[in-house]
Amino acid sequence: MDWVERVRRQSKSVIRRLIWSVTTVVAVTASSPVGTAAAETSVGASNVSIPCSQTATRAVVTVSLDLDPACTYTGGFNITASNVVFDCHGARIRDASGTGAIGILVATPADVDLDNVTIRNCHVDGFLNSVHVRRDGFNHLAAGHEYDHHLQGVVVEDSTLTNSRGVGLYVDGYVTGTQIRRLVIVGAGSTGVYLDAGSRDNVVTENAIVLNGYRESGPNGTVAVFSGVTFRYWGPGREGIAIDGSRHNVVSGNWIAGNAAGGVFIYTNCGENVHSDPGSWVEHRYGADDNVITRNVIAGGETGVWVASRMGENVFPMDCSDLPYVSGPLQAITLDRAARNVVHANVFADSEYGVRIEDDGAVVTGNDFAGPDATHHAVIVGTPWRTRALGRPVTNTVVRNNSSTIVGNTNPYRWVDGVIGLDAGRNRALGLRSRLCEAPDLPRRSLIFVDALAVQDPNGPPVPKPMYTVPKLGALPPCS
Repeated sequence: MDWVERVRRQSKSVIRRLIWSVTTVVAVTASSPVGTAAAETSVGASNVSIPCSQTATRAVVTVSLDLDPACTYTGGFNITASNVVFDCHGARIRDASGTGAIGILVATPADVDLDNVTIRNCHVDGFLNSVHVRRDGFNHLAAGHEYDHHLQGVVVEDSTLTNSRGVGLYVDGYVTGTQIRRLVIVGAGSTGVYLDAGSRDNVVTENAIVLNGYRESGPNGTVAVFSGVTFRYWGPGREGIAIDGSRHNVVSGNWIAGNAAGGVFIYTNCGENVHSDPGSWVEHRYGADDNVITRNVIAGGETGVWVASRMGENVFPMDCSDLPYVSGPLQAITLDRAARNVVHANVFADSEYGVRIEDDGAVVTGNDFAGPDATHHAVIVGTPWRTRALGRPVTNTVVRNNSSTIVGNTNPYRWVDGVIGLDAGRNRALGLRSRLCEAPDLPRRSLIFVDALAVQDPNGPPVPKPMYTVPKLGALPPCS
């Protein structure tokens, strides 16, 4: 048995143990007494324990605080001051209201500095976001002045984040220097970790990010209203880690497995309107550039790492601030921005596409790929619409010193749609040298995030999912 197979088996064993541990935590949480109040109180003395009689009150934390591990806290916490150590000591923070609150919110106005917050030893379950780090009002900062003030130096460590309805851990716009380490993030309805617009210099390391992103792809799908018509759609789900217009981040040493859409997606949102208000677009001024993805085990999902994952996708339903360069009836293609990203020394197992590259300057080196059959591919470089409409194929990509044991695939490294300046060499497949050669363009969804779509009676029961299969690239003949 080669070492890639050993790592794959070890990954599955670790994930099983983590899931067992998290299931035990959730079961204990569900059986613990909870409060009912939703008031807010302030904690103003160091190393105070909140009595169990007040755990349903949402607390505003301004100094270091230790929680009582015998309590289950249902109100949640707002951390609003610098130099705070928030230690749960194994206590549970569980959403009993279902109102969409945030479990632990670290927040400051966008024009007020906040530094050095540590969150540790917590079990957070069932909120909209388990942890959210946010500069309130960041979307209204003047261009060029986003970093005049800061929220920086937040550490979230040694904790378990489970069953959030949205993102597990959300790092919001223009937050810098967040450390995310030794977490177990399981069962988030959306992505496990989200690094949003203009955040930078974050480190995501030694976490288990598993089984997230299935909410929109569940049996009942998701309801949306467009032009006055109610639809129900079923999508591919979301990835383990989203790097959205965020740069200079390091993602290293993580187990990223079993997430609905895949492992790590690197892209820049087109500035979608998230509040359905005219002009309330969330502008993304910086690209998802210069990130490093290294020494991770990434397993399952459609794509392991996707660089510029929205470059060739139809974002028509999203109401974007970026102007499309390809448009038509029910079509809008906008430019993604994700340059100079590095994917190095990772192990990929059982993703249909190990690494996809759709922007310039990417470096893909020293990775190992495994898969059960020839419908799985290691690396695919190229993008369709930008190449055809603008004459800008993907340029200056390095794909070197990678190894593949994908069963039956002697040429798992491919390019599509024309590429320029591709540096490819010393890649191996099934023990032999394997060069990059052309492949047909990858099949695309008609609309981003949509695998199937049906009109829904807003007053009726959920309509069943239509029978539809998103096409795949499938097995390809060997290179000539």
